[in-house]
Amino acid sequence: MEASAGILDMQKSISTKGEMPWNLKADKLVSIDDGVIVEASGGVLLQRGNDFMKADFARYYTATNWIFVRGNVEVRMGRDILNAREAEFDLNSRVGWLKDGSVFMAGPHMYVSGKQVDKLFGDRYVFKNARITLCDGDRPAWAVDADEAEVEMDGYATLRHTTLNILDVPVMDAPFMMLPAKTSRQSGLLLPDVGYSSLNGGFYSQPYFHVIDESRDLTFYATYMGRAGFMPGIEYRAHTREQDKTWLALDVLYDKHRIYDDSGDRVDGHDGKINANEERFWLRGMGDGYVGDSPWRYRYNIDYVSDQNFLREFRTMLNGFNRSRDAMYDMFGRDIAEVDKNRVSEGFVYREWDRTMVSLGFRYEEVPYLGHGNKNHKHSDDTTVQRIPLNVYLYKGRIFEELPVEIQGEVSTAYEYRSRGVRGLRTEIHPELSVPVSLPGMSIILNGGVRQTWYNSSHYYKPASEKDKATRGSGTKDRLVPEASAVAFSQFSRVWHMPERALEAVEENLGESRWVGLKHRLQPRVTYGWIPNRDQSENPIFEEMDRIKPSEQMRFGLTNIFTSKSSTVVKSKDGFEHRESFRDPVRWEIASGYDFEEANRDRYLDEFKRKPWMDVYSNLEFSPLDWFTLGSKIYMSLHGDGLTRTDSSLTFRNKRWGSWSIAYDLRNQYYNYRDEMKRDKRSDMRPTTTQRLLTNTLNIKLSKMFDIYFKTEDDLITGHNLGWESVVAYRHQCFHILGSIEREERDTAFRVMLQFPAFNM
Repeated sequence: MEASAGILDMQKSISTKGEMPWNLKADKLVSIDDGVIVEASGGVLLQRGNDFMKADFARYYTATNWIFVRGNVEVRMGRDILNAREAEFDLNSRVGWLKDGSVFMAGPHMYVSGKQVDKLFGDRYVFKNARITLCDGDRPAWAVDADEAEVEMDGYATLRHTTLNILDVPVMDAPFMMLPAKTSRQSGLLLPDVGYSSLNGGFYSQPYFHVIDESRDLTFYATYMGRAGFMPGIEYRAHTREQDKTWLALDVLYDKHRIYDDSGDRVDGHDGKINANEERFWLRGMGDGYVGDSPWRYRYNIDYVSDQNFLREFRTMLNGFNRSRDAMYDMFGRDIAEVDKNRVSEGFVYREWDRTMVSLGFRYEEVPYLGHGNKNHKHSDDTTVQRIPLNVYLYKGRIFEELPVEIQGEVSTAYEYRSRGVRGLRTEIHPELSVPVSLPGMSIILNGGVRQTWYNSSHYYKPASEKDKATRGSGTKDRLVPEASAVAFSQFSRVWHMPERALEAVEENLGESRWVGLKHRLQPRVTYGWIPNRDQSENPIFEEMDRIKPSEQMRFGLTNIFTSKSSTVVKSKDGFEHRESFRDPVRWEIASGYDFEEANRDRYLDEFKRKPWMDVYSNLEFSPLDWFTLGSKIYMSLHGDGLTRTDSSLTFRNKRWGSWSIAYDLRNQYYNYRDEMKRDKRSDMRPTTTQRLLTNTLNIKLSKMFDIYFKTEDDLITGHNLGWESVVAYRHQCFHILGSIEREERDTAFRVMLQFPAFNM
């Protein structure tokens, strides 16, 4: 008996059953068996919210809420897209099957296809005769074939009896394989770091990433170096709340080699220091957060190393100094000391009110070369100061609302400790007053303050030499140092309007831009500062602030700022329009001054003549075009000493070809001349080390896939190269290959890195 059928009169759509119905649309809808079955043909679209199914033909079973689709089937569920020749789905549970089906997961940019695909409950699929790849196109750069693949969205793809294909050529078989199919973080092996170093030999570093929860994770490192041995490491990250962050890492190494004389030091064979350690390590980290649920907060930096060579020897490793420094700066915006400097660990707990803050902390400075078999550098001879400070801050604000007098200040006390030398308590009160004065066309700010410092010191040791500053100032001492300053500034400006330069808002000018206005601001500034000469030679020296140098200086400055207004043709609802933007293509500051204290100096005149005029300071930021930037800081002596300091850089950019930057840095022995003349003793003077450094950075985009990066730094005084790095990168849509050569000090390292962008953690 033939089932009754009829065209649904004047209907182009119907709604399915269920709590969350779908809407079925088609060019033609036919009802069969009194509406038990509905057949749709021509432009079939089944839609619910952002999810949809498209096909040439569909048969919908109203009693079971089951649908069969055929011909150019396309299904979107969430962010994932399915394609098939034909498919069936239960619209309630979304369980079904596909023939000649494929799934595209947008999160990891993964394609999975198979002859037969079963869609299981939830977001799980089982593929027969499957292929998985991250690459676009019919002939992917790489793909994995498998007899069976089980894929869980935002989970893993589990493959059995697999073959790896490169450009459709089989290269390797494996009985089992797992690939991440997640958009969120997941535990698993990360790509290794493989290469050769002239210091450490061949090396292989394998990281394992472990997700603790959505806010915390661990990374374990297993690093083997042919010349140094096995170095395990661990890194912990946490970001539980906006203000609660932690980053900690530890590497340990039982070194195969110990250094008993300079000739065996592979890092620096001329520093007179050795390293007899077998057990070597580096502990570092940072943290910010709240103390429990209280209003008190904490902040700390940890940086402690086993010896003076560890950071320099392993700085380019996967978990070495360079990467650790970048990771902490990116997360906290704070930096750590350079590899050849003392390591500083410090932290404090603090609480803020409207205008005050109280903090209690610690500061430990490690000298890495002390001990380790260095007979001339013992821990017992360490004069480095360690501190436990307590501070109370008063933020700047008015004393009375009716009076334009502002106050700020600090009260601090700290216990200063060191193994050798004077130690004790240092307490200081430092209030400051300021009065802003507004005059026609000018503003003046008057400042005044005083530092009252008390020392209660003990443990006097006989000086080893006149240079031994750590032994000065035992007993009870104090100092009172007033200070005053004034600054006067103004601004003059002029604007040039050029509306006639604007391009016509038509399609052929889309994206084009022109200047249509220019503003010039001229900002003169005069500053006077005064600190009297107070004898502090009998006081301890714990830090630089224990010697407040006398100063009476007048500074003059003039700043030029040019601001351009550009008009760019953009699209609008009604066609095209102009959009304005502003930038500063030129900013130029010129300054100099006169040092009255230096003009009246009567010490060291037989060796150092008076030089009261300050260097002429020029700071130019010049960027008139998108492809050109010049930055130049220059200090020029008015006493015939030439350029005492230069920090200049020139950058050229091109969207197609890349960029080139060249930087020149100079310091000569007269840069800090006037400051050094204020030292207590001739032996305390430390003239600036002369240096001339040239840095070149080149980034060339050879094509969409190939680019080259090269950076080199040269010492122009000695003619020696201080280090260079070269990277050649091939960036395919679904993988990257990077080859690098890096030379720093005595180490030259070679690397080859394979990256899969979709799998980056």
